[in-house]
Amino acid sequence: MPDHFHILVSGLDLSSSLLPFIKNLKLTTSREYRKRFRTELWQKKFHDHILRPRDNPAGVAGYIWMNPVRKGLCEEASQYPHSGSFVMDWKKAISPVESWAPDWKGKAPA
Repeated sequence: MPDHFHILVSGLDLSSSLLPFIKNLKLTTSREYRKRFRTELWQKKFHDHILRPRDNPAGVAGYIWMNPVRKGLCEEASQYPHSGSFVMDWKKAISPVESWAPDWKGKAPA
């Protein structure tokens, strides 16, 4: 998305913490950006959504993958140049996409 991004992360063990991960991500990605463009890349805070036992990570990944399509930035998710994964080939894996929506958006379409 042009003004924000979605990321699906999973901790490696029970002591994993999202806050240090996000802090490190923002710090390492903002240094070069700030030098090059002389402006900040990130806002000070972030919004997280912790998956519940009923949330299927594949459905959440599909929701993230389809976000540029829902916003009208492309017709197919594979056309959006900033989508991807470190662990899966999403162009092959997310087809068809399972319906999922965050709780604050209400129920996902059936």
